[in-house]
Amino acid sequence: MMDRAVLDTLLDRALLDLLSDRIVARLKARERSALLLVSGTDLGLDAAIRSLSPLNAAGWSFEIRRSPDAAGLLTPERLRLLGGARAIPPMAAPGETDIDGVLGRHGLVVVPALSAALAARASLGMAEDEVSALLTGALERGRRVVAARDGLCPASRERKARGLTGNEAYREMLTGHLLRLQSYGVELAWAAKLGDAIASPRPGDRGPGPGRGTATPPVPGSRVFGWSQAKTFDSAELKLDADVLITPLAAEELRARHVRVVRA
Repeated sequence: MMDRAVLDTLLDRALLDLLSDRIVARLKARERSALLLVSGTDLGLDAAIRSLSPLNAAGWSFEIRRSPDAAGLLTPERLRLLGGARAIPPMAAPGETDIDGVLGRHGLVVVPALSAALAARASLGMAEDEVSALLTGALERGRRVVAARDGLCPASRERKARGLTGNEAYREMLTGHLLRLQSYGVELAWAAKLGDAIASPRPGDRGPGPGRGTATPPVPGSRVFGWSQAKTFDSAELKLDADVLITPLAAEELRARHVRVVRA
């Protein structure tokens, strides 16, 4: 007859194995789950949704949150194209949005169409509605965020086709928002390649590659050295021009890795 202590030990081990399997399964499911934040622009939205569709077919799941001005953008046709995503009401009542709870269900946050209004709020850390609160919350918590640049980038073909070019100062403002978000760690991709960017490892998780002894170049024409560049820099010394701005997150990353910054 089996000793009671031995039986209890075996039962404890079986229970731990069961719990471990469930935890691992939950973590794996979370890794293939994305929170989609839809703001008030359709620039690049169709291309972004088409690029996300293969992920759904591969077992990814999506939860959608939309800003009030995006209520009419998620048509049944677009949702069918995405393939089974759950449409969530545009806004929760004030104080009812559980930022940690919503973000905790997903491995990353995706912005398939980045509007100027949402970019401006996130750049300034402002949370005026549920979508901006979730995006700001994700940035504050260091969560992975991938966004399509088409709705904001002055080089976007769709913006040009619609005559949304503005003057030089306006284009600089849009570019500034993109640079600021990138410095916060937001991964930017063209809408048609959004699915590929999501399926790829986070840039900072790829590790140093062969011959990677210099920093990843900033966005052409920018004078900003951001977090994404700092994460992939693997030399002990970083040389930058005197007028290049190092973002706070990038500076913190460089300090943590004992990288010496030298100004030219």
